[in-house]
Amino acid sequence: MKHLLFILVALFSLAACSSYSSFNQPEIVNDNTTELATNELTDSTEYELLILDVGFENWFVTRNMPATAHSNSYYKNWNHRYVIEWNIKHSQGHPYFENHIYYDPFEDYGFDVNYKLYYYFQFVEEKTGIILVQRGK
Repeated sequence: MKHLLFILVALFSLAACSSYSSFNQPEIVNDNTTELATNELTDSTEYELLILDVGFENWFVTRNMPATAHSNSYYKNWNHRYVIEWNIKHSQGHPYFENHIYYDPFEDYGFDVNYKLYYYFQFVEEKTGIILVQRGK
């Protein structure tokens, strides 16, 4: 009887230890639903550029600028430079540059937004006569 009690206690102890270790180990699940859900969330982000500057839309339409004249990375690089200069003017209190522009160069805003923003900076330079970024000739 003592031996039977000793064997039962030993078995329960081993069972308790083995069940404890199974709680500590992460369970690997080959389930793609979380990955798909994450991709759907990141893919569904869309950006829209809303320009309230009077005259920009007419200026933009009257310029015959093919969107495909440059790549998205070209527009993105120039926009990054323009935003830096814009924000410097804003921080200096220049009256035309009333708003701070947040533009993350590592964010993909899409071709249309980068294209239109690039030409907005061109419009501002033409309208105000203030050169934001010196371009090589």
